[in-house]
Amino acid sequence: MSLTSSSSSAVHRRALALPLIRCAGCKEKVRMFVSTTEKHDGWVFYKCQNHGVSCEFWRWELEYVQYLVENHYLVGDAAVDAIGAAEERREQLLNAQELHYMNGSTSMSKKFVKRESGNVMTRQQAAALMKLGRELVMLMKILLAVVLMLGVGALVLYMVKN
Repeated sequence: MSLTSSSSSAVHRRALALPLIRCAGCKEKVRMFVSTTEKHDGWVFYKCQNHGVSCEFWRWELEYVQYLVENHYLVGDAAVDAIGAAEERREQLLNAQELHYMNGSTSMSKKFVKRESGNVMTRQQAAALMKLGRELVMLMKILLAVVLMLGVGALVLYMVKN
């Protein structure tokens, strides 16, 4: 993102209480902003005070949380809570963005998401895949719970017989 991109400082609108660290590259303070561009209106991002001058540190909120976790600024429950909240916020923003596009409220013609393979899918297809992924995770959790209950039941039966 360039220095001319549209953004505003958002200390009072902070979605998550994340630590504002010192940049690993230049040791300046990382700050939080909220995008006001048409494409990413309301998206939270973090960047170094020297971004674009002598530093390249710049992350969307979810990527910033991942950076904090990978570098042990967030650990344990705080890390889990921050990741969950950032993922939920990202999903809300993507849903709002999709509604915005579907209602024709934008002059932007790009309604596609580039995949790593270079193929293109619509945001609706991407949202459907994300929903399917969440449903699969839920089914896996249920399956794990059933397997654990069966294992406990088998252990109890074994102990009763012996």
